[in-house]
Amino acid sequence: MKNGDKSLFKLIYLFYIAIFFLGCSSQDSIAEDSSNEEEEVIDPPVESEVAFLPSAGTGKTWTIQPKVSNEFNYTDGKTSTGFTNDWQDSFFNGWTGPGKTRYTPGQSSIANGELIFKANIVGNTIQTGCVTSKTKAVYPMYMEVRVKLSESVLSSAVWMLSEDSTEEIDNLEAFGAKSSPYFSKRLHLSHHVFIRNPFQDYQPEGDATWYADGKDTIWSDDFHNYGVLWEDSWSLSYYVDGKLVRKTPVAEIDPRNYTNGAGLTKPMHMIISAAAQSWRESQGINFLTDPTVTNEANTIMRVDWIRVYKPE
Repeated sequence: MKNGDKSLFKLIYLFYIAIFFLGCSSQDSIAEDSSNEEEEVIDPPVESEVAFLPSAGTGKTWTIQPKVSNEFNYTDGKTSTGFTNDWQDSFFNGWTGPGKTRYTPGQSSIANGELIFKANIVGNTIQTGCVTSKTKAVYPMYMEVRVKLSESVLSSAVWMLSEDSTEEIDNLEAFGAKSSPYFSKRLHLSHHVFIRNPFQDYQPEGDATWYADGKDTIWSDDFHNYGVLWEDSWSLSYYVDGKLVRKTPVAEIDPRNYTNGAGLTKPMHMIISAAAQSWRESQGINFLTDPTVTNEANTIMRVDWIRVYKPE
């Protein structure tokens, strides 16, 4: 081969080598970019996470509803637009809570992927946290939360309420103080229908509304999943850790006809709150001196997420 041909051959060889490595480098770069993009995207929960629910219907799946759901994964805490766009750090209509309760923004925070409430005694009041969805949802729907109850006589609650405060569904209402063998092992799974003027309140009563799992589980010991399936205006089913634990009898939805025969039909806000429930005072609880309230560490309630699904 002549010297000129050798030089040309080397140039062609080097050209193809450069093209090969450039292609590999480009593919690696694309792979890295793709990997980074995947890490930044938070996929919404999929139906397999609620596979225990009844079928969503032909051609439908239980689909997450972002406006009334939240994973609380914000580096900016409550100031994040992901929170402030869809949730408010108070009750939706300005109510400050039952009895001595005072819902106070300073008592709630978002950190390490959790919504956190704590309580403080201020004068003759108990300041606690409350957040409310700005958007409402209506049946058919399933709402589930992952919560670690406070270890106090205060209620840890996740519930729904209509705009006019006449229909309420309580997914979770529980009292985690270990000083009470009864309440620490039970979950109140219930609902209300109201007439506001003159005020009347119906709520189903009895042992069936106070769920215990038969294993002596103390619910404030750990996180658990609590869910309520609102299938139609006369159907409420409650789930704990994916297990159906209560189905409200149709006859117990509205036996006093407060809804004029309609049942539970009104769109409702999602509410997460802690409170000093006035009826506990009739049992001898003094919220201002109770050691599970005066010790702030006992009042901490943690919420990992709230998820609302609809069949779509």
